[in-house]
Amino acid sequence: MTGAETTAGRNASCRPTVRLSDMLLSVLPLLRCPFCAGGPVSVNEIVGGDLVRIDNGTLGCAACDRTTEIIDRVWQAMGDRPWSKTLAQLSNVTPPTPQIYERLWRVRSLSILSGRSFPNAEELNELALALRPEAGKVFVDVACSEGLYARALAARGATVIAVDHSRPCLRRVLHRAGDLPIVAVRALAQHLPIISGGLDGAGMGASLNEIGDQSTAVGEMARVLLPAGAVFSMSLTTATTSFGRLIQRVLGPAGITMPTADATVEMFERAGLTIDSRRLDRIVLRVAATRV
Repeated sequence: MTGAETTAGRNASCRPTVRLSDMLLSVLPLLRCPFCAGGPVSVNEIVGGDLVRIDNGTLGCAACDRTTEIIDRVWQAMGDRPWSKTLAQLSNVTPPTPQIYERLWRVRSLSILSGRSFPNAEELNELALALRPEAGKVFVDVACSEGLYARALAARGATVIAVDHSRPCLRRVLHRAGDLPIVAVRALAQHLPIISGGLDGAGMGASLNEIGDQSTAVGEMARVLLPAGAVFSMSLTTATTSFGRLIQRVLGPAGITMPTADATVEMFERAGLTIDSRRLDRIVLRVAATRV
């Protein structure tokens, strides 16, 4: 599929005549089989709902003839790939973390970690400046947790594919999304079930440090971008104080990795991305980049 064909198919599927939050069909041309990573997917069966609202059903791949399920409006696209069951990853599927993460920690974390007043609104403004969301554009929020980035992008008219490995987090995404154009997909950051060169942008907020293979995840974000597509990432870097480094060493066995700012930026460059900006407040790094 060429870039022109991808863009045409995407624009045709994103007409604002339906509630995109209730439609996996709206992004169907942009999805690919999570098993063979080659074939497009199509609707096999709908159980509950209809073609406007798919609550449950199955999608099929014409290339490998395997099927995936839609359960409670979430596309189950993990394929046969196991996810890393570190303490950090397990916390995202275990109550009460999926229910309280954003409300109790995420709204305070950047101010605590940066050493200054750093509200979510400032971070989301940086996200919007980097990705330029608007109607007709499609983005992916990778390792989305409760969908903070997804909601911010969708509120500006864009359609967002919210990806996470955690079923409870994705249920929270849909609960908090309301009528916003957000499609929930259960998948790994290292194996996005999205065609190459199909999206306008990708965002990842606060998850790069705990998803395991960071380089592959960054490479996946770059792979799914259209030419000149953009990426925005917020992550934590190596501490500069002895006490901070001690805390980070304690967190290491839990599956939390904090590379230096330079090493993080180099990951994006190795993925074929041009760095547009990098901002660092103590250990809070934001990277904005564009596909070469």
